[in-house]
Amino acid sequence: MTKTYKKTSESCSHNTIVDALHRSYQDFSKQEKKVADFILDAPGELGLYSASELAERADVSKATITRFVRRAQFSSYEELRLTARGLRSWGSPLFQTEAARSSGVGDFLSDFLEAEMCNLTQALNCLVETEIDEMANALIAARNLVFMGFRNSHFLASYARNQFLQFRSGTRILPGTGETITESTADLTSEDVVLVIGLRRRLTSLKSEMQALHHRGVPILLITDPSARVMPAFARWTLTCPVDSPFLFDSYSGVLSVLRILTYKSFQKSGKQGRTYMEAIEARHAETGAFE
Repeated sequence: MTKTYKKTSESCSHNTIVDALHRSYQDFSKQEKKVADFILDAPGELGLYSASELAERADVSKATITRFVRRAQFSSYEELRLTARGLRSWGSPLFQTEAARSSGVGDFLSDFLEAEMCNLTQALNCLVETEIDEMANALIAARNLVFMGFRNSHFLASYARNQFLQFRSGTRILPGTGETITESTADLTSEDVVLVIGLRRRLTSLKSEMQALHHRGVPILLITDPSARVMPAFARWTLTCPVDSPFLFDSYSGVLSVLRILTYKSFQKSGKQGRTYMEAIEARHAETGAFE
């Protein structure tokens, strides 16, 4: 059976340009951040512009483009543009024209389905099976597996945690009731993993919480959307899922599928221990008549 989430090329989550801009973002000047935002909002268009055209579209000077390229640690604008073209050619969703757009006519449900399928397809096509295996191994091996998210991301983090707690111990959800993040993460070390879901609109405190964990050597798996800035620089792994939609409210179909894949692969890798843990839980459910 064909695995739709497999790619043979470099991972979207590790693409050169986006990672470089996230790493350097806090060091950019105000004008340079305008260039970075323009590129990160539509990476697929970068390969189409000359340096002067990019300066015009980002409403900055040509000198700003030159400084921006150096601070992003590229040798020249031409290297930056050729890298973008290469990423576009192998099909990175971040470097393609994306997001379904409703025509405003026709069948509403068909348009809605098309938009959801677009996000789902892009999210899964951005995955690389070998990297998913690496993430699943880390999620299973972690001493403590912590799920963190705020607002709508908290719901998704809670969903992910509820799947993992069925076959492994040592899971928790943050933020906990009546607790600060610092209190809840004080015991975490490099032996643990924090799965952060940081989808727009993000609280400003999320970056500082991730930075603090990163500086302590706590591995972070970040699931976010293309609007994220800086946060991927603090994560060991980053999975980017589109959430944009021509309809009101963000679309999470791709995010939920990615979380399900991570859970499924992790359960596979948990082997006999995971199955035994699940069987014990189900036996107790039967004893107590927990379900109808």
